[in-house]
Amino acid sequence: MFLYPLQGMAQQWVPTQPSAPPEQVGRQAQSYGENIAPSDIGSFSNGNISFPGGEGNISVNDLFPGQQPGQDASRFFPHAPEQTSLEDMSDSDEDMQEIGESSHTSLQADVDSGNPSIQGAAYEVLTGALNMSKPDFNNDPAFDTSRDTYGNMDQIAEEFGDCTTETNYFSSNIDAHVPEYEVCERVEDKSTQCSINHSYDAGVLKHAGGPYNLSSCGEGCVNFWIGQVGDNYWSGSCKIYEQYTRVQIDNPDALTSALLDYAKWDDYMQVWIGPVGEEVKVWQSRSQFPPETSGKCELKESWEQNPNLDLTSYFKNVEPGTVVNFKIRVSVSGDGEGYGRIRLRYDTKKAVTKDEWSPDSCLESALGVADGFAEGEFVCTDDPSDANGCTVINGVQVCEADLKPSPLEGISPMCRKVEVTTEYDFYKGQMECWKNPEGETVCPTNEGGNLNSCKEFEDNPQCGFIKSECVSGAEGDSGTCYVWEDTYDCGGDVSVPTTEQETAYQCGGPIRCMGTDCLDVNRTQSKDFARASALLNAAQFMGNDMSCTGVDENGEVTGTENVTCEIFAGDAGECKKAVGGTVNCCEKPKGLSMQDYLTVLMQVPKLDSAIMGIESQGPLSGLKGTYQVLREPITTGWSHVTKPFTSYMENITSFTDSMTSTVQDFALDAVNTLKEGIAKVTGKAIGNAASSAAGSGAGAAVGQEAVEQGAESFTQQILGEAGATVLGGIMTAYQIYVVSMLVIQMIWECEQAEFELNAKREMKTAHKVGSYCKTEVLGVCIEKREAYCTFNSPLSRIIQEQARAQLGISWGNPKNPSCGGLTVDQIASLDWDRVNLNEWLGMLQANGLYADPNNLQIDALTGMGNELNVDGTRQDIEERTAARFEGIDLDAARTQARDRIENPFD
Repeated sequence: MFLYPLQGMAQQWVPTQPSAPPEQVGRQAQSYGENIAPSDIGSFSNGNISFPGGEGNISVNDLFPGQQPGQDASRFFPHAPEQTSLEDMSDSDEDMQEIGESSHTSLQADVDSGNPSIQGAAYEVLTGALNMSKPDFNNDPAFDTSRDTYGNMDQIAEEFGDCTTETNYFSSNIDAHVPEYEVCERVEDKSTQCSINHSYDAGVLKHAGGPYNLSSCGEGCVNFWIGQVGDNYWSGSCKIYEQYTRVQIDNPDALTSALLDYAKWDDYMQVWIGPVGEEVKVWQSRSQFPPETSGKCELKESWEQNPNLDLTSYFKNVEPGTVVNFKIRVSVSGDGEGYGRIRLRYDTKKAVTKDEWSPDSCLESALGVADGFAEGEFVCTDDPSDANGCTVINGVQVCEADLKPSPLEGISPMCRKVEVTTEYDFYKGQMECWKNPEGETVCPTNEGGNLNSCKEFEDNPQCGFIKSECVSGAEGDSGTCYVWEDTYDCGGDVSVPTTEQETAYQCGGPIRCMGTDCLDVNRTQSKDFARASALLNAAQFMGNDMSCTGVDENGEVTGTENVTCEIFAGDAGECKKAVGGTVNCCEKPKGLSMQDYLTVLMQVPKLDSAIMGIESQGPLSGLKGTYQVLREPITTGWSHVTKPFTSYMENITSFTDSMTSTVQDFALDAVNTLKEGIAKVTGKAIGNAASSAAGSGAGAAVGQEAVEQGAESFTQQILGEAGATVLGGIMTAYQIYVVSMLVIQMIWECEQAEFELNAKREMKTAHKVGSYCKTEVLGVCIEKREAYCTFNSPLSRIIQEQARAQLGISWGNPKNPSCGGLTVDQIASLDWDRVNLNEWLGMLQANGLYADPNNLQIDALTGMGNELNVDGTRQDIEERTAARFEGIDLDAARTQARDRIENPFD
C-alpha cells in the first residue's frame, strides 16, 4: 500500500550521479576535504607518534616491551626460559616436561604472591578460564553453519572499469533469528570418599651419583660434600684413587653463591669439575702430585684446609636440570682419605620448586565442607614437619611460611596427604511454602533427583549454547560454584522478504575504485522495506503502550498537571524451581498459539484506535465525514477544502449506506460494531489456543470459560478503564485464559503470579534479569528463583532490550529488577539505525502476519481482507472513494467555500 508511492517519492530525491568518472570525483572530494581539515592532525616520524597539540607523544618501541636494546624483558616475562635452553632440550620429552612443570610452578607461585608480575597476571586469567564450566558443544548448530559456509563462497571478478551507476530496486530476504531461550541447571554434587595429595619439593640441587651427603647449614644454607667422608679408607704406596660425585642443579635461579670452604686429605688431593672425561682441575693441595710428579709420596700426616674457592659459576650459569660432575683425586701412601665440602647459599624465597594439591575433584569436594554446602570431614594423615613446623628436603629447610597457604582450613601447608569424606545435601530439604490459585498451602520437599536438567538441550542439535552463569547465592567463600545455570537457544532463523535499493555498476575494464571508495553519497530514504515496516510498528506500539500521569503541587495525581509519560513499561516477576529436584514452577505452558496472540496484538490496536478516534471527540452528534459535508454542505467547524477524507469514522467503517441517517446514530452504530469486532477477534484467538491446550472434557469446559472471561475482560480493560493501555489489555485477556489452562497442565500447584509470568515468557514478552538462591538457611540453596521483567508485547520487550543496551540503562539485579518504562526523552535520543528489530520481523513472518512487499493487494490492505472488516461488507479504498463522490457537485462546493472565505460575515 505504501511502498510504491514512497519509492516514487524517494526516487525523485535521489541525487543524480555526476557524469565525471568516479576517480575524478573522488580526487576532487579528497582535495576539498584536505583543505578544510585541521592543520594539526598528528604525525609519525622516526618511530614516534605525535598527537594534535604536541602532547602525549609515544614511541612505537614502547608497544613491544623487551624487544629493543637496553630494555629489560624480564620485567614483562620473568618466568620465560632462555631460548638456548629450549633449543638444547627440544628433542627430549622428559626435559621439556620438566621445564614445563617448573614454569607452571613458578607462574603459580607468582600468582599466589599477592603482587603478581605482568606475566603472572596473564597466567591467572588463563588458568581462571580453564577452570570454568565447559558445556557440551558436540551438537551445537553453529558448527554446521560454519561448515556449510565454506562450500558457498562467491567468486570476485578480477577486472572492472568504465563504470556507470544505476539505482535499482530488487527483492531480497532478511535472515531474522527468532530465539527460544531455555534455562537449565547443573548441580555440583561431589559426595565422595577420596584422598588429596600435596606434592611439594625444594632445594637448589639434588644428588645424582656417587656418595650422598647433603645437609642444612641453617637458613638459606646447604652443605654439599664431595668424596667419601671418613678416615683412612684407602691404602697403598704412592697410589692414586679417584672418586666421582654428581649433583643435578634444579634451581640455579635461587643460588647466590657456591664456595669450596673445606678439604681433608692424606697425602695429596685434587678437585676436578666438568663432564665425564672432560673434567678440568680447579684446585690442588700442593704443587706436586706424586707419582705423576716429583715429590715425597708419604707425608705421614692428614691435612685439613679451607680453600675458600669460589665455584658459583659452575652452579649458577647452567640451565635447570644440568648435572655437575665432581672428581676427587687422592695420592695415598699407607692409609689415607680425601673429601671436601662445598657450601651453597640460596634465596629462601625461591627455594620451593613445587607446591601442588591434587586431584582437583577431591579438593573441590572437600571445599564443599568448608563452604557449608556439604557435610563431612577432611583429616591430614601424613605430616612430615617437626615440632617447629619444618622439614628438610634436599638439604633445604622448608617451613609452613615457605609454602602456599593450605586450601583447607585447619590443614597445615606441610601436610602431604588428606583423607576426605563428604555428603552434599545443600539442595535437599523443605522449600518455602506458598498458596496455589485455590488458596491451598503447598509446602513441597526437595529430594533431588534431577541434578542435570541441561542434558536434553545438550543432545538437541536445534539448541545452541549461549552462556553459563553461577546462580547468585550458590557460590562458596572458596570461589567454587555449586549451581550452574546454562542458557540455550532452541529457536531458529526465518527468511523475511523485503525490497531493497541497490546501486549497480556497469564496468568494462580495469578501474581503481568502486562506489563509496571514491564517492560517498548520503541517501535519506530507507533502502529496506522490511525494516521500515518494523519501525512503523514500533511507532504505532509507542502510542498503544504508553501511560501518562500528572501530579499537582500537593503531590496529588490529577492527570493534567506536570504530566510525565512512560513508554513500554514493564512489571517484575519471578518463578521458583527446586534446585536439582523436580518441582518446577518456571515451566512454560504448552499449546498456546503464538499466531493467534500476534493476530490480536496487531489487529485490536487498530480497532481500538478507530473507536477512540470517534469517542474522543466528545458528543457523537458533532461528528461528520468530509464526504457528507460535500454532499450536504454545512458551514459549522469543517474545513473540507484543506483536509479531505480525514474523519476516523469514514475511513474505517465504510458504512456508506448510512449517509441518510443522523450523524449521532451513524457514529453509535460504528462504535458498537467495532466493539463487537474486538470481542470477536479476541475470543477467536483465545478460543483457538484454549482448544489446542485443553483437549476435551474438563479442560475444554475450563477453556471455554476462559475464552468468555478473556474477551469480556479485554473489552472492559481497554474501552472502560481510564489510563489502561491497549497492549496491557491484550495481555490481561490472555492471562485469564492461561491461568485456567496451566492449572490443568502443571503437575505442581504453583502460584497464580507464576502462571501469568510463564504465559508472558511463552509469548516472548519477558526479559530474564537473572537467578538467585531463595533460602532461609545460611549457606544452602534448596530453591532457585528466576527473575524477569515482563512487558505488554514482544515488540515492547525487544525495543526495551535494544534501548537499554544503547543507553546504558541497567536491568537491576535478580532480587530487585528494574523494569520501568522509557521516557519520551530517552526514546528521542535513540539511534534507531542501531535498533535491531529483526526478531520482530521474524516472528511476524513465521506466524503468517508479515505483509510481503512483493505481494501487496489493495483488497487485503483496505477491503475485505483487512482486519477492520468487522461485518464482512468492507469495501476497498478505491470503491469507497468512488462511492463517496457519487452525486457530489465539487464545483459548487468549491464556489460555496470560496464565498465563505471572501464573505465570512454574510
